[in-house]
Amino acid sequence: MSSQAGSSKGLQIVSTTFDPYNEDIQTSVLLATKASTSLPPDIPFHRSVNSDFGKLIDSTSDKALKLTNRLLNLVSTSTPKSLSRGKGKLKLEDQADVADRFESLVVDALDHLLENADFCLDDVQGKNKARPTIPAAGPSTSQLPSKNKARLDPSLIHATHISKPQIKFSRPVDNFCSWFPVLRHKYNAQVPLVHNFTDDVEDVDMTSLRPRHPYEYEMRHISHPRRMFGHCDPIPPKSFDEVPLTWVNSAELFNKMLDKLRTAGELAVDLEYHNYRTFAGFVCLMQISTREEDFIVDTLVLREELQELNEVFTDSKIVKVFHGAESDIVWLQQNFNVYVVNLFDTYHASKELAALLEMYCDFVPDKRYQLADWRIRPLPEAMLNYARSDTHFLLFIYDNLRNALLDRSGGKEESVLNVLNRSRETSMRLYESELYDFETGSGPGGWDTLLQKWNKSMSGVQLAVFRAVHRWRDNLARKEDESTRYVLPNHYIFQLAERPPADMATLMAVFRSVPSLIRTHAASLLDAIQAANQSALSRSFVVDSVVKPKDPIKSSLEDKHKEASSKPLPSNTATNGIWLNSKGHETTTSTFLGPSSFAVNSTKDTVPATSTLFPSGWIGATNGLSNISTRYQEVLCKIHATMGVTPTMPVLETSAAAMEEAPSEIPGQIEIPFVPLSQRKPVAEEVPDTIVVVGQVGKKRKRVKNLSGESDPNKRPKDELQDDLEPFDYDSAANLLDGPSTDQRGKKAEVKPREKKGPNLPYGSFPAPPRAYNEVKAGNQSHTFR
Repeated sequence: MSSQAGSSKGLQIVSTTFDPYNEDIQTSVLLATKASTSLPPDIPFHRSVNSDFGKLIDSTSDKALKLTNRLLNLVSTSTPKSLSRGKGKLKLEDQADVADRFESLVVDALDHLLENADFCLDDVQGKNKARPTIPAAGPSTSQLPSKNKARLDPSLIHATHISKPQIKFSRPVDNFCSWFPVLRHKYNAQVPLVHNFTDDVEDVDMTSLRPRHPYEYEMRHISHPRRMFGHCDPIPPKSFDEVPLTWVNSAELFNKMLDKLRTAGELAVDLEYHNYRTFAGFVCLMQISTREEDFIVDTLVLREELQELNEVFTDSKIVKVFHGAESDIVWLQQNFNVYVVNLFDTYHASKELAALLEMYCDFVPDKRYQLADWRIRPLPEAMLNYARSDTHFLLFIYDNLRNALLDRSGGKEESVLNVLNRSRETSMRLYESELYDFETGSGPGGWDTLLQKWNKSMSGVQLAVFRAVHRWRDNLARKEDESTRYVLPNHYIFQLAERPPADMATLMAVFRSVPSLIRTHAASLLDAIQAANQSALSRSFVVDSVVKPKDPIKSSLEDKHKEASSKPLPSNTATNGIWLNSKGHETTTSTFLGPSSFAVNSTKDTVPATSTLFPSGWIGATNGLSNISTRYQEVLCKIHATMGVTPTMPVLETSAAAMEEAPSEIPGQIEIPFVPLSQRKPVAEEVPDTIVVVGQVGKKRKRVKNLSGESDPNKRPKDELQDDLEPFDYDSAANLLDGPSTDQRGKKAEVKPREKKGPNLPYGSFPAPPRAYNEVKAGNQSHTFR
């Protein structure tokens, strides 16, 4: 990376050298990214065992930090003081500073640099894009929300003391039925409500397959006001103190607000909703701002009256300005049956609202309240200001974005029309109630979607338990009108599926903090887990759902075995095994364990008729163990999963000729049986009586001379001594197996007293010291015979 960067360090960037310079930068960034991803996850451990690695990491971190601070310094020199106000010093000090301020400093700085590059490119191309107009008068610093970055109070995130407001809704919440729009009156209608239109003949068949938007015709044939396609002078927003704020929580205040909205040319709209203590979610606040006034509507109280907003929201002469209206359009339909015509979504012109607020209005919202519980009544002042700021500055941003779009396109209407067309597609979204598909697990709340999101794969019992627990959670959440996250968090479903509990104690031990609904419905959850477990085991017992890869060697052996089993066997093979009257040696059923888990191609001739181990009636049933209990079948399934039925090999019949040719004795040494000493008899030497030895000429003996030269008659050659030795009589010899040694007459042999080893000391009868361990005591001696 350094070599590539160095090659372009001294390169002067002009139009001809920009492309190589850009390629070098992209290559360097790609290599750096690959190098960073190859780092081990446990860097502190490697630093502790390798000091060179730690030094290299430190030096690389310092280089990256210096490069980042150089970019921030460049941004500070090119950023107006009004835009950099309140950010402090644009510098990252250490690792902790990078973790805390990276988003607010580096990301925003790069966005500003890219925005400046965009302006410069437009200037070079002659488009003369106008710079954004910064209002001279804006909200003072005292009116800005608190910039305290401490964590939000937990009571503002999950207000546990609040009763569920959906209980007081006039229409009870039903999470099991499909939602459908209920319009009392279609305001600003160009066609009747029941009109089903099509602009293309090819779309005729498709119109009956999907629900139609009530205002689809009006949206596709809209006539936008001409003021939207011309330059205008942006109207700077006034401060919060100068603009009145109205809290609308009654029908009278709602009608007064509606009268003022009818005369407005543009409206800024935003919603705040809650989806944790409810299954489908509901809108808690609606913020509406005009050029002169801000309104905050309590939608929990005026839920049924808000459908009258269709009179204003479907009027094509009034521009409705949203930011990120993808979800807001659906919330309006689901909760109030309200639809929007002539929508301008600023998200399609610029993605981040916080950046727009800071750029055009010098306002930094407190994003901590995005996760606040908007059911709280009365609202704290900080939450009220945050909700108000979402629409208070939005009309001024709309004016600047529209002027910027016209400047970018050279005064042409295509850029603005492009944003309006994409906004129209957003407003044509339809709310569809979430239906649960247990079989496929599809949909945003399906079990298969959760597996893909967590990148998990399951099968067998684990998958069955996972699906059962997931469906149990969905049913309970719909019944109690709670979110699935509140009933049972996702990670607990995976834990229960990976290690299914067998009893209540094991189930409760899974949770670190037992959810409230689990305490009251633990029995039903345990029943669902056990039922799924038994169902998966029985399903694998009947149908072998897990197909193992076939071994080619094993398959060839099985083919040979089947060929051998197809040949008829002798009739006497039935008496050689445990089964009687069996005509084959291959069975698909075990009389003790029931049907096996693997299929064998067999016929009725290979099924044994009777058993010598079990009584009659246990074999031959075609339906297996249908009358045995489910628990017994579960045990059999577990046994069959770990064993296989091995057939008994038959004894082949041998012919008489083969029996005669077979040797009667096995060659080798014959084992001599043990005979007790009292029963042993001396073996008399057999003297052959057929041959009479008259005389024998012996060999000439050689006499050995001694040292003196005389021959010694007692010394004889070894060969003569071996001829004169008598054979050892093993029968009469003493044996260790005989017990205490006795002579031939049964008397015990006299035991000589053992002589004392070593000299006796004069001052006592102490034995000699024992031998050392390295001395040889007795080796290579056999103690079998005495």
